[in-house]
Amino acid sequence: MKDNEYIQMAWRNVLSISLRQITSRLSWTLCGVALVVCLFSCDTDKPDNLEPLITTLSATDITRTDATLNGSVVIEGETEMPQMCFRYGITEEMKQTATAVSSDNSSVTARITGLTSATTYYYMLEATNGRTTVKGNMMTFTTLPNEKPSLGEASIVSHGPMSVIVGYEITDDGGETITETGCLYALASAAEDRQRVAFKNYSGDKGRQTLLLSGLNRNATYLIWPYAKSRMGETVGSPITFTTGDAMSLGEAGQLRLLLGKELYDYTKLSIAGPLNGDDLRCLREMMGRGLDNTATAGRLSDVDLTDARIVAGGEPYDGSRYAQDNVVGQGLFADCASLTKIIFPSGTTTIEKDAFARCPSLQNISIPASATSVLPSAGCSALQGISVSGANSHYIGKDGVLLNADATRIVWFPMGKSGSYTLPSTVTSIGDYAFKECSIETFMFPDNITTLGTGVFMNSKVKDVKMPGSLRLVPTATFQGCMQLHVVRLGSKTEMISDYAFSDCPLTDIYVDAQLPPVCKSLSFGTSGADIFSSCRVHVPKGRVNIYKASEGWKLFKNIITN
Repeated sequence: MKDNEYIQMAWRNVLSISLRQITSRLSWTLCGVALVVCLFSCDTDKPDNLEPLITTLSATDITRTDATLNGSVVIEGETEMPQMCFRYGITEEMKQTATAVSSDNSSVTARITGLTSATTYYYMLEATNGRTTVKGNMMTFTTLPNEKPSLGEASIVSHGPMSVIVGYEITDDGGETITETGCLYALASAAEDRQRVAFKNYSGDKGRQTLLLSGLNRNATYLIWPYAKSRMGETVGSPITFTTGDAMSLGEAGQLRLLLGKELYDYTKLSIAGPLNGDDLRCLREMMGRGLDNTATAGRLSDVDLTDARIVAGGEPYDGSRYAQDNVVGQGLFADCASLTKIIFPSGTTTIEKDAFARCPSLQNISIPASATSVLPSAGCSALQGISVSGANSHYIGKDGVLLNADATRIVWFPMGKSGSYTLPSTVTSIGDYAFKECSIETFMFPDNITTLGTGVFMNSKVKDVKMPGSLRLVPTATFQGCMQLHVVRLGSKTEMISDYAFSDCPLTDIYVDAQLPPVCKSLSFGTSGADIFSSCRVHVPKGRVNIYKASEGWKLFKNIITN
């Protein structure tokens, strides 16, 4: 046999022995594995405390800045519910956390806020029992992008012949700062030819906005659109329609007399736009029947709309001694104008001084503009029935024709010509001096929360029946002095004192007093001329208190003290 053949045979013997050894060892190994598997498969007992099964679910209710994270947890055996939270962030590190709240046996949620718009966030549910932490799968969501602003419907707040105050609301800024807002407007016949009026000093706040559009054409119909801009673009709201009236337009102050010419005394109704100085105001007074130095004229002007006018300083005195001031309806400006029945102030009026309309016996209505910050009443307006206030005014409100301060705690001006019955708003807490002097209200009801009355509140009024506040302790001096039609008065249970002349010259027939102890009073409290009320007036007092009243100073003067 050759050498190489011998070597090949030797190698085949070696390989055969190795393969038999490997096969034998592999068989033992497989048997061992099978044995282990058999042992484990035969064991049916499970551990009592298993790790919870944590699953991160899809986020919901996603907005530009908020989202709700969701997850589930499954507990097996006797394992207690672990503490859970969501980890989240704009990177996979997820450095922020939010406590997860269980909504049922398996679901958990967390509402996260303060997110950045159009941003992808990573998040996962995580649970811990203090020793071991279990993490769920990681997921992502993307916040909504910022948008253009959203606007509510526009409305007319107030208007004049050639101007209008438009109100609208920026309901949502879209996540961006509002850079500009205002109104677009155009003639209805040329709707594409729009002009733009923006707020000059807009602060960037959303919410309610009011804007004045002026200088409109006479007797024309306009379309008006609110708009708002931000970095994301411009939103234009739905249009509203407004039709102007007929007004006289002054290019500059001092032209009124020149423009009216010989027809000065022919006007009974007039609307004016433009600046009015002292010369123009004097002309208006003449048109209303009152000339320089308070002399009478043939003027018949009774209805005046000055919404689009503007009172400016300059010119001669309007009544011989007083000069015009910017945006001020001055003292005596329309005093003694007998023919004046209605007036609408310039929209820019800030001040209406005391007695601006003194002794205007025909004036029936007054409208307070949005810009007015100081208003004082005028005496002698015996026909004044109502005072209205622009809805855009932040200093005053009108309620049932009565002028009150903004929070309705104080009556500023009660119209003398208002008649019938009247119940004060429950918000009113005090009544100032002479507040209802010479008024025409016949029946008056005070809310019980009023604790203070001023002097002469009802002096010389036409009140016939009045119920005083239940909490009032003092009936002040001259409260009802000169009320020649007052017959019935009801005094509350806390009344302690009736001041001198409180009911002087009042033909009282019945006084109802709820106070258990007689209020302190004297004969001058009921001082009167003519009828002897001490003999004719019935005093109604609480049950069992008649003798106490009969023995009391002041009250013992009454001959008819009876039980309520």
